[in-house]
Amino acid sequence: MVKCKINGGFVYVTNYSQKFRELIQNISERAELAIPSKRLVGIGVFLFGSPSRQEMVDESDADIMIIRETDNEDYLIFRNEFIKLLEKENFEKIDVPDWGNYEDCEIYLKESITEGNQVVESKFIYGDIKTAYYIESLKDKYCTTERFEKVFCFQKLYFDQYYTQRNKPGIKNVKYGHGGTRDFMFLTWFTNILDASENRKINIEDNFPLAYKSLSSIYERKLINFADYKKYSESLSIVLILRNEILIQNKFTSEAGLTYLDEKTINLLFKRRLFKEEYLIDAVSLRIYLEKHIQNIAELKQIIWNLFIAHLYSSKGSEWTNKFNNFLAGNINQLDVDSVEGSDELLQMAIIWNISKKRDSSLFEHVFEEYSKSNSWVILASLCCHMDCPDKILNRVLEKGFRKGYEYLLRIISRNKNVSKETLKRIIDNPNLEYRYKIVARTAYEMGVEKANELR
Repeated sequence: MVKCKINGGFVYVTNYSQKFRELIQNISERAELAIPSKRLVGIGVFLFGSPSRQEMVDESDADIMIIRETDNEDYLIFRNEFIKLLEKENFEKIDVPDWGNYEDCEIYLKESITEGNQVVESKFIYGDIKTAYYIESLKDKYCTTERFEKVFCFQKLYFDQYYTQRNKPGIKNVKYGHGGTRDFMFLTWFTNILDASENRKINIEDNFPLAYKSLSSIYERKLINFADYKKYSESLSIVLILRNEILIQNKFTSEAGLTYLDEKTINLLFKRRLFKEEYLIDAVSLRIYLEKHIQNIAELKQIIWNLFIAHLYSSKGSEWTNKFNNFLAGNINQLDVDSVEGSDELLQMAIIWNISKKRDSSLFEHVFEEYSKSNSWVILASLCCHMDCPDKILNRVLEKGFRKGYEYLLRIISRNKNVSKETLKRIIDNPNLEYRYKIVARTAYEMGVEKANELR
């Protein structure tokens, strides 16, 4: 694939994403010729992930969905030819999910946060336009304020915990760390809440980086001032390019796929003179400069979290919000737990993520026993993420993880330090699971949970 010259983070990713889009359209056109009719009917090619968000860089995954009405022979022929052509482009990682028929898309959008988000951000680029209309109808049905509140809350709690698993003491992680590129998503998730609550259509069609567009939307709503808008825009741009450059440096090394801003990495970045401000006279000044921009993104995420709490206060009232904040602070007792309605997933998440086994082991066991009976994806995922979740609960949730719409729970289970070899083996040996849901379990089984947590 042709690489674009770096000229500011947002210009770079906009140009690169457009080049990628044109490439996928070309590959789709050639793969279409393999079908006997030479025409895609009831089949569409969609981008998701960083290609859809217009935030793609050299080392990004090639995230593509083939959405179709049914899993017919034309689809299978097209998929095989499409992937064969795509593999010739030598992307670091190709992600074309097996799932993607109309029924799958609705199930995932209804039940799952992770795969459901892929449907939400999917962008049609080739094929039968009827597939795009169908996906838009699903978004109209399921892209509610309630869904986006659950997404935002779960992802904040999840990444706060997950970052501890991708941490090296005193060293910044430029993707999976506070202020890293994964934090860009909170801008979009919060903007989705605002748009849905104002009955605006979720718009990912603009050919412009979604992180920057979301930040602009927050500024236009007067939720941040112009000075902060400029500061955070610059930091988004710098950190976006920084992650890419670290991945390029680490390619073909023992650190391949990792994004730690350690001393060796900073020294190499300085030698390559990628950041050309005149006051960057040595590796020390470069480290201070880069860590400042990472800290700015972490600060921005905290601002967005505070705005989310203010949104909840406005929509749910002071009593509910005070209870939510108390749970987040770990102030949880039996009476509080019993007072939470079964349908209130936000309060349940706040309890699960902040309940302490050391502080009250009987209450901890009660919560995990009761909540493991839930069919809510966010509740089950929250249980499986908890550092003290026992293997017997992981094993119980595993049964639900084998159901359509819940498979991503298996990846979460496989990353938990308490998971047993027996539980991992049940995932590995299941013949009905896609590779993506087995690879984490297999890595944890063979190499340990720490290595499983390093997978992209």
